[in-house]
Amino acid sequence: MAWETGLTKPKPNLRWWLLGLLAFAIVIMLSMAVMRPESVTLGIAEHQAAGSAARVDEIQDQWRAGGVRTLAIVAIIGDLIFIGIYGWGSWLAGRSFMAMRGSARMLGILIAISAIIFLVTDYTETLLQLVQLLGEQGSDWMAAVAATVRPVKVAAWIATFGGVLMALAIRRFGAPPA
Repeated sequence: MAWETGLTKPKPNLRWWLLGLLAFAIVIMLSMAVMRPESVTLGIAEHQAAGSAARVDEIQDQWRAGGVRTLAIVAIIGDLIFIGIYGWGSWLAGRSFMAMRGSARMLGILIAISAIIFLVTDYTETLLQLVQLLGEQGSDWMAAVAATVRPVKVAAWIATFGGVLMALAIRRFGAPPA
């Protein structure tokens, strides 16, 4: 057991958060590959924001015609994996900052709450997206719900990502404890 002194700072738990960022990079690459054929001009982001069955069908028809439907399924499944890793990592990071003092603690609370919001909204959006893709048919209510939670998901992701970076900066450059 290591001896702790008054000068020892609690360390943030960032392993899963960093793995989540790696998973995010992989999902982005998969999503970009869906739009690789010149005939495919609508990607995963457009599918997420579609808002109606007609728009979902238009996008999925383009994917089928472009031969990237299976790749889109893989990208969306990859997104589900990313959501779990990054959401869990953000939760753990937030909780570890909550063990600190001052602003880092307050950011930790924000990060942990945002991680829960991110998990719920992004899983909702992505599962509805996958159901429509596997069913090969858009659904107005599913597309509407997915499009509605999307901006909340984006805001929660920004709060987790920016919050971790700010908490790290405060931990690194903040005033030493009295």
